[in-house]
Amino acid sequence: MLAAEVDVVHERVWQAVSHYWEPNKIHGHGADHALRVYSMGLRLAAALGADPLVVGAGCYIHDAGMRPDVGREGHIERSLQIASALCEEMPELASVRSLLLTTIRYHEAELAYPAPLPMEAVCVRDSDTLDRLGFTGIRMTLQYGVWIGRELCHPTDPLCCERTPDLNAFTMDYVRYLGSLPQRLITPIARGHSEEKQKQREFYCSEFLSSFREGRMRNHEDALKLVKVHVREESHVA
Repeated sequence: MLAAEVDVVHERVWQAVSHYWEPNKIHGHGADHALRVYSMGLRLAAALGADPLVVGAGCYIHDAGMRPDVGREGHIERSLQIASALCEEMPELASVRSLLLTTIRYHEAELAYPAPLPMEAVCVRDSDTLDRLGFTGIRMTLQYGVWIGRELCHPTDPLCCERTPDLNAFTMDYVRYLGSLPQRLITPIARGHSEEKQKQREFYCSEFLSSFREGRMRNHEDALKLVKVHVREESHVA
């Protein structure tokens, strides 16, 4: 399939699924996440020789099953249902149905996967994981923490340096946990990109701790203000 034809299919997929993403910005997984993952996914596909049709569609659908009422719970199964329905409607996807569903089923870094995992699934998985790192990942984590009602941080160990992270209790514990994700990346290209993302997380945590000690980090709103400054600066540089 020609590149222009692939672009047309991707646009049709996005038109079909974008309404699923929009409400989920309430917990940080809105359309901006989908678009960033899509952009990185296609870059990985081009570098690794993966089918861009499958990678792009997988990136657009992978978290479409999230909902503003239940968040991540059951989202992979719902995303698979959305993908299956689209395969019935679009002949171009019907021919790659099994591969597309595999990219969605194993897109999360924490999920065990069968070896070898198709390169298309690797591209979607690594691109999603990369967006969970750095400033973008911190912002999503903070927004999810607000939505789920977590405390921002432990009162005496705000960056979880002396405890095992309690991911359900403190948002900043989850930010520390994000630092373990680069080791789950599969491709050398993605691992290379993760180095800058790790620097961003370390920089943010340093600024967070300074603000916390000065009494200026009182809640998720303060933490979000801090990260949004850097997200805007990064966007301007890009």
